[in-house]
Amino acid sequence: MQGIKLILLSFSRDNLVSANKSNYPCGARKLWKNTTCTWAPRLVGLLFVILVGSPAYALEAEITTAPHVPSYITRTLPETVVVKFEAREFVGALADGKQYKFWSFNGTVPGPMIRVRLGDTVEFHLTNHADSQFPHNIDIHAVNGPGGGAAVSLVAPGEEKIFRFKTLHPGLYIYQCASPIPNIPAHVANGMYGLLLVEPKHGFPRVDHEFYVFESEFYTQESAEQVLSEPKAEKKPIEPEKMEEKIEPISGKKEGFLDSFVNTFFGNSSESPEQDKNYTQEDLPDTSVKPSFDEPADSLWADKKYVLEFSLEKGLKEQPDYVVFNGRQGALLRQNALRVKVGEKVRIFFGNIGPNGISSFHIIGEIFDQVYLEGAVNGVINRNVQTTLVPSSGATIVEFTIDVPGDYLLVDHSIFRIDKGAIGLISAVGDDNPEIFESIK
Repeated sequence: MQGIKLILLSFSRDNLVSANKSNYPCGARKLWKNTTCTWAPRLVGLLFVILVGSPAYALEAEITTAPHVPSYITRTLPETVVVKFEAREFVGALADGKQYKFWSFNGTVPGPMIRVRLGDTVEFHLTNHADSQFPHNIDIHAVNGPGGGAAVSLVAPGEEKIFRFKTLHPGLYIYQCASPIPNIPAHVANGMYGLLLVEPKHGFPRVDHEFYVFESEFYTQESAEQVLSEPKAEKKPIEPEKMEEKIEPISGKKEGFLDSFVNTFFGNSSESPEQDKNYTQEDLPDTSVKPSFDEPADSLWADKKYVLEFSLEKGLKEQPDYVVFNGRQGALLRQNALRVKVGEKVRIFFGNIGPNGISSFHIIGEIFDQVYLEGAVNGVINRNVQTTLVPSSGATIVEFTIDVPGDYLLVDHSIFRIDKGAIGLISAVGDDNPEIFESIK
């Protein structure tokens, strides 16, 4: 905007000088004396409209993948902001040893976070990757218009749709796919959602850290597509005298995600730690059950593994197999934990797509200093909150300061969901504060 103002000033001054040299009755000297001549201001106004309305001067929005948040908006005037998304269908890691057929925006689940300002005009470009099987669209809850944009953005594979909307209300909003083909729940349940933040006119107060966290459920069944197995390693013969120490006690049930989490962080410290590995959605450790020792040497390690896909039946029964933060189990654990220092102020932009469940968002050992109820800005702000409810397809903003160093768990306090993956970690470093907390015995 400042560049546009300089252009306008330069243009109007050049024309004033030209007018002074001409025979027009309204010269530069008279203009500077505030005469009734009006052609120059009108010309400047016309140029302003042309420049501001031109796509050449639109800003491209900064978008980020979870848990990262776009930078604060420092400009003071509304602009035209361009957002570019691509619908992509891909197979990626949902949990250890589990691959899933995700549908996504820009190849990430959740989709990127968008940050704009109240009064901005958003020009939204949605393309659909040529390899997609289904048409996709986008319903942005910040939009005042049919379907939140879904009515005009249904895009076939290999094509593009563009629409424009103005941000009329500040707040934290969900966006999601609402394509009717094959049905809306399938697009939502498969990973097509994210957050859009509309900052208020004067922006947000600065904090030390901002994070993007999103909760979602996955209803799964095996598809017909088999997971490509890695080359089988040569198995060495096991000596009988050493077999006893290799066999683990049988508990009678499969180890759950919470069990493995507890073992990772609170188990035997003599075991080699796995926290140095940087886990990604495409590269998660395989903790699937291995065969018994009396299995034939030329057999496969286990039964064939198949890529998981959406189960409509489980969705209708509201029985998710996985409830996760940021698209997969362990996305906010180990090396992916959120890291802060004692005394720093933290703001979390938290979304919950459901598709069915209400989230009871809680941080064990911390109290929210402020909660922007249901993501509303300039609305109700609750203070000193232990757990906040986030409805399906809803959001909230929480702020807090950690006073004591240590590890703090992010959970959905519908507590059995922890074993399905709804758990993360904030690790705070700094000096002890015995006035607030200390172990006595």
